Amino acid sequence: MLFQRIHIYIIGVTTAILASCSLNIPPQDQFSDPSAITNVENARSLLSSAYLSYPHYEYEFSVLGSDFCPTSVSIKDVSLLNLYNWQEKEIGKLAPTVWLSYYNTIASCDALLERLSNVVTPKAADAEEKALIEAEVKTLKALCYFRLLQIFAPAYSLNPDGDGVILKNFLGLETNRRSSIRTCVAAIRQLLTEAEAVENNPDRNGWLSTTAVKYLLADLALYASDYAEAARYAQQVISRGSDAYFTADALARLWQNDTYKGRIFAFNTTAQVYAAIQYSPTDGDYFALNPALHFAASDLRKAYWVYPMTMNGNLRNLLGKYNKMNKEGRTSSYINTFRYAGAYYIAAEALCRQGDVEAARSLMNHYWQLVGVPEAPLGITADSLLERILTDKQREFVGEGVAFFDLKRTRRHPLDRLSQWGGAFNARITVDDYRWTFPIPSSEYRFNDNVTQNAGWAMNK
Repeated sequence: MLFQRIHIYIIGVTTAILASCSLNIPPQDQFSDPSAITNVENARSLLSSAYLSYPHYEYEFSVLGSDFCPTSVSIKDVSLLNLYNWQEKEIGKLAPTVWLSYYNTIASCDALLERLSNVVTPKAADAEEKALIEAEVKTLKALCYFRLLQIFAPAYSLNPDGDGVILKNFLGLETNRRSSIRTCVAAIRQLLTEAEAVENNPDRNGWLSTTAVKYLLADLALYASDYAEAARYAQQVISRGSDAYFTADALARLWQNDTYKGRIFAFNTTAQVYAAIQYSPTDGDYFALNPALHFAASDLRKAYWVYPMTMNGNLRNLLGKYNKMNKEGRTSSYINTFRYAGAYYIAAEALCRQGDVEAARSLMNHYWQLVGVPEAPLGITADSLLERILTDKQREFVGEGVAFFDLKRTRRHPLDRLSQWGGAFNARITVDDYRWTFPIPSSEYRFNDNVTQNAGWAMNK
């Protein structure tokens, strides 16, 4: 009966969210028995459901970013090609699904947090497990809010006091205003700071560890232009890793099915990851790698990051990673979310922006030497080093949806929409284009007069 009660809860939350405003969630007793969560085993089961509800839009944000170029078969999926071309209609169609999906996971987190007080801990081990569960659910909730903020709010540097997203205080009906971006960052940081106080070193990749908390704190600080804090947390993450995670064999393990300490955190999955990029096994993919993302022959990442395939009469560089696994008939058990490599880019960018160019250069050169990338020369300027860091970060995380958020955050360059195979560009998205910030779905403001719409988007009640 326990599994049935938890299952009813999850279905109830999802149904409620998809049927109405994402924050108009019915009172908890309409879809769940509060007494179902009374011990750590039940609490961990509900946490597992929350993890499984977390949405994955890595492909869509890679399409929107600068990772890919269209191929000869892109026209076979007009909707996806329209998304690549930043058509307002396609972004408007995607936005409600993204918004509702993240708030669904937040609702699951809130349900568990409200029920933790009912969890009894007769043994010391139970009390320790309860503390770990609370830390993990706060981290998962913080991650959802951070992603919502990155997608539905303007860049922090534009106006920290502008409208961010809606922060929920409890499980149930709320008609809150959008909190300021600054307030949202503070709320996310508070959740993570509370989680950081509990040392958590799980054996498997699918649980959010203390290292993952520190990584997210570093990423949040970089987002909020708090470069000293970003560097501090990122360097703490690096210190918890190992150079052994960057050998050729170690890099390959990131795209294999076993749990692996070289990952900081990865969501468990039973679905085929990145299947949507492939048009057919023989005809290839809807998108190829942006030709600007050239991998040197010495780069150890190339073997797994790039998948060469003949398309349209020529050998093309398609995305490797999950796509390579699919083409080779291997299934994915994990969706990589935080990796130690990311901490190098966060720390180096933060150091560079603080003016400590030599420290940034030394740190990145250490990583680049490990993976076979040419090092930055002595005497390089801060701006040139920053450009090199950001370019290689995109190369590192190609296809993982990271570049879109970095482009939006840094506002350094316009975004080119490339022609077939990337030979030219058809359009250029300026750094101040309103479409960088997704529209608030009508389901939110239709029944809540407190909710504002983002600039450039219509408010259709």
